[in-house]
Amino acid sequence: MAHAFDVFAGTRDGVVHAGRHAHRIGLEGHRVSAVHAFRDQAGDEVVLAGTYGEGLFRSADHGRTWAPVTDGMTAPAARTIGPDPLVEGALLCGTEPARLFRSADGGLSWTELEGVGAMPAHEEWYLPYSPRAGAVRNVYRPPGDGATLLAAVEVGGLLRSDDGGVTWSIAPIGPNDDIHQVTGDPADPSLLWSALGYAALRSRQRGEGAPRLGGVGRSRDGGASWDVLHTEYTRSVVVPPSAPELVLAGPAPAVGERGRIEVSADAGASWTPAAGGIDVPMADMVELFVPAPDGTVYAVCSGGRLLRSEPGPWSWRPALPAELPDDVVSITLLES
Repeated sequence: MAHAFDVFAGTRDGVVHAGRHAHRIGLEGHRVSAVHAFRDQAGDEVVLAGTYGEGLFRSADHGRTWAPVTDGMTAPAARTIGPDPLVEGALLCGTEPARLFRSADGGLSWTELEGVGAMPAHEEWYLPYSPRAGAVRNVYRPPGDGATLLAAVEVGGLLRSDDGGVTWSIAPIGPNDDIHQVTGDPADPSLLWSALGYAALRSRQRGEGAPRLGGVGRSRDGGASWDVLHTEYTRSVVVPPSAPELVLAGPAPAVGERGRIEVSADAGASWTPAAGGIDVPMADMVELFVPAPDGTVYAVCSGGRLLRSEPGPWSWRPALPAELPDDVVSITLLES
């Protein structure tokens, strides 16, 4: 069955809508680091755009007008916006500094989940490229009936709440505090995956003989323990819903460059290239994989490219028209 959907891309220069035609729909001059499109209770399209330092904006008229969202949203930079997997109709926004906010009214107002900032550990979180203290890069709920939420904090650790976001704990994944993404198997709550970076909390001694950082983390027990499968810098890992027997990763030996795309069909025991249509190594690297309603996978790259491929055989191609610059930072997909 065909799935029609539109792509909304947050770019270094506002928001782009790619439906039948691709065009910019506002917020020019703003770096849009997180974007989410949805339909409200009346069925009307709403777009939330989180900028990198200038706050959150909302449009309910296809980008003709944008209103700043200030009610309860106290963080200046958004890093992820999406549906709350525990509260029907609600939204979650992860920010920089590393905080989580929930909205129950379509993004008009927000309430901070104060348990994140209540942990003494948050005082040590940081970012190598920003003065703000850490970043919540994504939120994931394992399948099932539980009230567990997991959130990736760069550089801080893996956040976990088992009471729907009221109280939180944080822990490293192996030796890694630099957690870029957490996700899992769509049917098995015990099988989790994580994308890991090279930074470490300053309190950790990193002398000679310290374990290498980075890679892909795999947990077979719901996050109680982790195996780190390799030690290259990784921003994103995904289990495609249309091919749940696979896991896709985008590691690189250096931050932002010489990346590649690999796939495993045996739960990470071995990896093969998934590199049709792209150079190996890439000039940049994958920042984020996003599954689409039609079964394809989108890849946002650090150089601003937006790529797209069907799962196996993987053949990546540009997802936006050639006349648009390579300046994509974030995307959201809205079914028509």
